[in-house]
Amino acid sequence: MAMCGGTGSVRPADPEVQAICDQVRSEVEKTANGSNTFSSFEAVSVRTQVVAGTNYFVKVKTGDDAFVHVRIYQDLSQKLEVSAVKANQKDADSLEYFA
Repeated sequence: MAMCGGTGSVRPADPEVQAICDQVRSEVEKTANGSNTFSSFEAVSVRTQVVAGTNYFVKVKTGDDAFVHVRIYQDLSQKLEVSAVKANQKDADSLEYFA
């Protein structure tokens, strides 16, 4: 578990993280891929940061050796917001804090 303000360790994504990603997929596609859709959208790994809510830093597989890193903020009322997207990532790219 992450301490307040710090990011936790990278861990495999679970069904809860996948459900969060599914809810923001279209917004991520618009931000990272223009009007095109991804061939897949599979949450691979995640790290979290506890703030006044939770920041999720998620590595998402979007195709053959194609990934995006997505920062998703979930407030205390469970509302989701895509804070940032890093496109053109590879599997070997580490999942770190980004703004």
